[in-house]
Amino acid sequence: MGTKEASEKWGYSQSTISNWCRNGDIKDVEQDKKGSPWRIPINAECPRPIKK
Repeated sequence: MGTKEASEKWGYSQSTISNWCRNGDIKDVEQDKKGSPWRIPINAECPRPIKK
């Protein structure tokens, strides 16, 4: 999933999700090159409590 889907699923902004990806807070994320979209495993766990 991308940062938009993770944002909707977990209740945090896309920029927060991107920061977590960049900082290694989400396991097994991938990016083809700097500036390209993040790929987050669909079964990845949110590194913070999920907001409702």
